[in-house]
Amino acid sequence: MENPLQKDCWFVILNPHAGSGRGKKDQPQIIRSLTKSGLPFEFGVSDFPKHTIQLTIQAIADGYRKIIVAGGDGTLNEAVNGIFLQTVCPIEEITIGVIPVGTGNDWIKTFGIPNEYNAAVETIKNAKTMHQDVGQITFAENTVQRIWYFANMAGFGFDAMVAGKTNLFKNQGKSGISLYLKALGSSFLNYQTDNIRLILDNQILDEAIFSVSIGIGKYNGGGMMQAPGAIPDKGLFQVTVIRKIGLFGILRNLVGLYSGEFIKDRRVSTHFASHISISAAKNIAGEADGEILGDNKFKVSMYSQKLNVIFNPEKYLKFS
Repeated sequence: MENPLQKDCWFVILNPHAGSGRGKKDQPQIIRSLTKSGLPFEFGVSDFPKHTIQLTIQAIADGYRKIIVAGGDGTLNEAVNGIFLQTVCPIEEITIGVIPVGTGNDWIKTFGIPNEYNAAVETIKNAKTMHQDVGQITFAENTVQRIWYFANMAGFGFDAMVAGKTNLFKNQGKSGISLYLKALGSSFLNYQTDNIRLILDNQILDEAIFSVSIGIGKYNGGGMMQAPGAIPDKGLFQVTVIRKIGLFGILRNLVGLYSGEFIKDRRVSTHFASHISISAAKNIAGEADGEILGDNKFKVSMYSQKLNVIFNPEKYLKFS
């Protein structure tokens, strides 16, 4: 029997800060696209960091089972955390769609969502869904154990430092894909490669590691194909490990970062795993879909085919 409180319309969460303020500027256009489509919807605005988590939890409590995120990868990440934190209904009962408003918009590249409002709304209206994997990260922050979820990619070491710099530049009002390259260059000047102990299911790596990327989707950093072999409903993360590489190595592989060809470098290896442990003697940075996580020990585990998402089957895994 259907819950009488369940609402048969979409709850839209707009992040006005997404895309360095593009969300606020384009709000009328996004509402017009939704209205023109004929999709029934209610509208909410995320006003501050983590607010999308609260809005998602409240929307589900109010009976919504269909949520549209009008924002970037960070807004989607908060919505996913809200879905996993709510206790009203099974996670699989909730459907999530994305209208891309962010700077990088990396999640949509794997799932074939158009980077244009009318086309993205039309994709949501077509209602083709799949159940994608979701990662859970357990970590310490100021000695307190925390849990965070991610739907696209997590990074540790250099990757996380770049994400932190990118967020800083966004907060300063900078926008555009070039800010990822600026963050990459700025981070390299301040980063020291340290020994990291990495356990991938039963495989152990214990060596000087530059960065670790854990992919459900293929892309991060505004289109860098960090996990070219990732398949979002495979039940396994693709883990890309870059060892000490140097400035020349980064420059030589810069184009390959966008095509996925960089994994052919002898200092790079890829692996598949469902449970991952990352630790170091010194503190190392961590991030999940751009959200900065802290301290020096992380455990990553897989929730296989857990999140019901709108996707475009004609473009799925075929971004170009």
